[in-house]
Amino acid sequence: MDYESCLSMEPSDGERMALVRLLNKQLADTLDLRSQARQSYFNARGPYGQELRSLFDGLARDLRCFADLIADRIVGAGGYAVATVRSVAHESGLRDYPVDVLNSHDQLAALLSSYSRYELVTGHNLKAVQEIGDPPTAEILQLISVSIEHELWFLEAYLEGIAVGLHGRKLPVWTSTLSNHRRTHRGESAASSGVA
Repeated sequence: MDYESCLSMEPSDGERMALVRLLNKQLADTLDLRSQARQSYFNARGPYGQELRSLFDGLARDLRCFADLIADRIVGAGGYAVATVRSVAHESGLRDYPVDVLNSHDQLAALLSSYSRYELVTGHNLKAVQEIGDPPTAEILQLISVSIEHELWFLEAYLEGIAVGLHGRKLPVWTSTLSNHRRTHRGESAASSGVA
Protein backbone atom coordinates (compact mmCIF):
# COMPACT_ATOMS: atom_id res chain seq x y z
CA MET A 1 0.00 0.00 0.00
CA ASP A 2 1.39 3.40 -0.97
CA TYR A 3 1.50 6.60 1.11
CA GLU A 4 -1.46 8.22 -0.71
CA SER A 5 -3.66 5.18 -0.03
CA CYS A 6 -2.83 5.32 3.67
CA LEU A 7 -3.84 8.98 3.80
CA SER A 8 -7.26 8.34 2.28
CA MET A 9 -8.17 5.46 4.61
CA GLU A 10 -10.93 5.99 7.15
CA PRO A 11 -9.94 5.59 10.81
CA SER A 12 -10.75 2.18 12.32
CA ASP A 13 -13.36 1.85 15.10
CA GLY A 14 -10.57 1.81 17.68
CA GLU A 15 -8.98 4.91 16.19
CA ARG A 16 -12.37 6.61 16.05
CA MET A 17 -12.92 5.88 19.76
CA ALA A 18 -9.44 7.24 20.54
CA LEU A 19 -10.27 10.31 18.44
CA VAL A 20 -13.51 10.92 20.37
CA ARG A 21 -11.66 10.57 23.72
CA LEU A 22 -8.95 12.99 22.56
CA LEU A 23 -11.54 15.50 21.33
CA ASN A 24 -13.57 15.30 24.55
CA LYS A 25 -10.37 16.03 26.49
CA GLN A 26 -9.68 18.98 24.15
CA LEU A 27 -13.27 20.13 24.68
CA ALA A 28 -12.84 20.00 28.47
CA ASP A 29 -9.64 22.06 28.28
CA THR A 30 -11.33 24.53 25.92
CA LEU A 31 -14.34 25.04 28.17
CA ASP A 32 -12.12 25.35 31.24
CA LEU A 33 -10.00 27.99 29.50
CA ARG A 34 -13.16 29.82 28.41
CA SER A 35 -14.38 29.91 32.02
CA GLN A 36 -11.01 31.35 33.05
CA ALA A 37 -11.33 34.10 30.43
CA ARG A 38 -14.86 34.83 31.67
CA GLN A 39 -13.60 34.90 35.29
CA SER A 40 -11.06 37.51 34.23
CA TYR A 41 -13.73 39.46 32.33
CA PHE A 42 -16.05 39.55 35.34
CA ASN A 43 -13.29 40.88 37.58
CA ALA A 44 -11.48 43.33 35.28
CA ARG A 45 -11.17 46.68 37.03
CA GLY A 46 -8.84 49.57 37.55
CA PRO A 47 -7.20 51.82 34.98
CA TYR A 48 -7.09 49.02 32.36
CA GLY A 49 -10.56 47.65 33.05
CA GLN A 50 -12.15 48.64 29.74
CA GLU A 51 -9.27 47.37 27.58
CA LEU A 52 -9.04 44.13 29.55
CA ARG A 53 -12.79 43.49 29.37
CA SER A 54 -12.61 43.85 25.58
CA LEU A 55 -9.65 41.46 25.40
CA PHE A 56 -11.13 38.88 27.80
CA ASP A 57 -14.51 38.98 26.04
CA GLY A 58 -12.83 38.39 22.67
CA LEU A 59 -10.83 35.48 24.06
CA ALA A 60 -13.98 33.91 25.53
CA ARG A 61 -15.88 34.30 22.23
CA ASP A 62 -13.10 32.57 20.29
CA LEU A 63 -12.98 29.76 22.84
CA ARG A 64 -16.74 29.29 22.49
CA CYS A 65 -16.24 28.95 18.74
CA PHE A 66 -13.49 26.37 19.36
CA ALA A 67 -15.80 24.42 21.68
CA ASP A 68 -18.58 24.42 19.07
CA LEU A 69 -16.20 23.18 16.36
CA ILE A 70 -14.81 20.45 18.61
CA ALA A 71 -18.26 19.29 19.77
CA ASP A 72 -19.54 19.21 16.17
CA ARG A 73 -16.54 17.10 15.16
CA ILE A 74 -17.08 14.69 18.07
CA VAL A 75 -20.66 14.12 16.94
CA GLY A 76 -19.52 13.89 13.30
CA ALA A 77 -17.04 11.17 14.31
CA GLY A 78 -19.87 9.17 15.88
CA GLY A 79 -19.17 10.17 19.46
CA TYR A 80 -20.94 12.02 22.24
CA ALA A 81 -19.68 15.45 23.30
CA VAL A 82 -19.34 15.61 27.09
CA ALA A 83 -19.46 19.21 28.32
CA THR A 84 -21.05 19.33 31.75
CA VAL A 85 -19.39 21.49 34.40
CA ARG A 86 -18.51 18.42 36.46
CA SER A 87 -17.01 16.54 33.52
CA VAL A 88 -14.98 19.60 32.47
CA ALA A 89 -13.67 20.03 36.04
CA HIS A 90 -12.70 16.35 36.13
CA GLU A 91 -11.17 16.10 32.64
CA SER A 92 -9.38 19.41 32.15
CA GLY A 93 -5.61 19.29 32.36
CA LEU A 94 -5.26 23.04 32.91
CA ARG A 95 -4.15 24.55 36.20
CA ASP A 96 -6.83 26.00 38.42
CA TYR A 97 -7.34 29.68 37.83
CA PRO A 98 -6.50 31.61 41.01
CA VAL A 99 -9.81 33.08 42.18
CA ASP A 100 -8.21 35.80 44.29
CA VAL A 101 -6.43 37.70 41.49
CA LEU A 102 -7.87 41.12 40.83
CA ASN A 103 -5.05 43.24 39.49
CA SER A 104 -4.42 43.41 35.75
CA HIS A 105 -0.94 41.92 35.83
CA ASP A 106 -1.96 38.83 37.80
CA GLN A 107 -5.05 38.21 35.64
CA LEU A 108 -2.98 38.38 32.46
CA ALA A 109 -0.23 36.19 33.94
CA ALA A 110 -2.76 33.54 35.03
CA LEU A 111 -4.38 33.46 31.59
CA LEU A 112 -1.01 33.44 29.84
CA SER A 113 -0.03 30.36 31.85
CA SER A 114 -3.26 28.54 30.98
CA TYR A 115 -3.08 29.54 27.31
CA SER A 116 0.51 28.28 27.11
CA ARG A 117 -0.55 24.91 28.50
CA TYR A 118 -3.54 24.80 26.14
CA GLU A 119 -1.26 25.54 23.17
CA LEU A 120 1.06 22.69 24.16
CA VAL A 121 -1.81 20.20 24.55
CA THR A 122 -3.38 21.28 21.26
CA GLY A 123 -0.06 20.69 19.48
CA HIS A 124 0.21 17.17 20.94
CA ASN A 125 -3.39 16.44 19.99
CA LEU A 126 -2.81 17.69 16.45
CA LYS A 127 0.14 15.29 16.03
CA ALA A 128 -1.95 12.39 17.38
CA VAL A 129 -4.82 13.20 15.00
CA GLN A 130 -2.43 13.39 12.05
CA GLU A 131 -1.15 9.91 12.99
CA ILE A 132 -4.72 8.59 13.15
CA GLY A 133 -5.36 10.15 9.75
CA ASP A 134 -8.44 12.29 10.30
CA PRO A 135 -8.11 15.42 8.11
CA PRO A 136 -11.32 17.18 9.32
CA THR A 137 -10.15 17.01 12.94
CA ALA A 138 -6.62 18.01 11.99
CA GLU A 139 -8.02 21.06 10.19
CA ILE A 140 -9.96 22.12 13.31
CA LEU A 141 -6.96 21.68 15.60
CA GLN A 142 -4.74 23.57 13.13
CA LEU A 143 -7.22 26.47 13.12
CA ILE A 144 -7.21 26.44 16.94
CA SER A 145 -3.39 26.37 17.03
CA VAL A 146 -3.09 29.41 14.76
CA SER A 147 -5.70 31.30 16.80
CA ILE A 148 -4.05 30.41 20.10
CA GLU A 149 -0.69 31.74 18.88
CA HIS A 150 -2.45 35.01 18.02
CA GLU A 151 -4.15 35.13 21.42
CA LEU A 152 -0.90 34.42 23.24
CA TRP A 153 0.62 37.39 21.43
CA PHE A 154 -2.21 39.61 22.70
CA LEU A 155 -1.83 38.39 26.29
CA GLU A 156 1.93 38.98 26.18
CA ALA A 157 1.51 42.42 24.56
CA TYR A 158 -0.98 43.48 27.22
CA LEU A 159 1.20 42.12 30.03
CA GLU A 160 4.23 44.00 28.71
CA GLY A 161 2.21 47.13 27.90
CA ILE A 162 0.74 47.32 31.39
CA ALA A 163 4.16 46.66 32.94
CA VAL A 164 5.54 49.77 31.21
CA GLY A 165 2.43 51.85 31.86
CA LEU A 166 0.80 52.03 28.43
CA HIS A 167 -2.80 53.22 28.46
CA GLY A 168 -5.82 53.31 26.19
CA ARG A 169 -5.04 53.59 22.51
CA LYS A 170 -1.45 52.52 22.96
CA LEU A 171 -2.50 48.97 23.83
CA PRO A 172 -3.36 46.79 20.82
CA VAL A 173 -7.07 46.54 20.02
CA TRP A 174 -8.37 42.98 20.19
CA THR A 175 -8.95 41.28 16.85
CA SER A 176 -9.91 37.68 16.29
CA THR A 177 -8.34 35.40 13.70
CA LEU A 178 -11.67 33.58 13.54
CA SER A 179 -13.69 36.40 11.95
CA ASN A 180 -12.80 35.21 8.44
CA HIS A 181 -13.50 31.61 9.43
CA ARG A 182 -16.92 32.56 10.83
CA ARG A 183 -17.85 34.44 7.65
CA THR A 184 -16.67 31.55 5.46
CA HIS A 185 -18.44 28.97 7.63
CA ARG A 186 -21.72 30.95 7.58
CA GLY A 187 -21.43 31.33 3.81
CA GLU A 188 -20.88 27.59 3.35
CA SER A 189 -23.81 26.79 5.65
CA ALA A 190 -26.10 29.17 3.76
CA ALA A 191 -24.97 27.78 0.39
CA SER A 192 -25.50 24.16 1.49
CA SER A 193 -28.99 24.95 2.80
CA GLY A 194 -29.93 26.94 -0.32
CA VAL A 195 -30.16 30.24 1.60
CA ALA A 196 -28.49 33.27 0.07
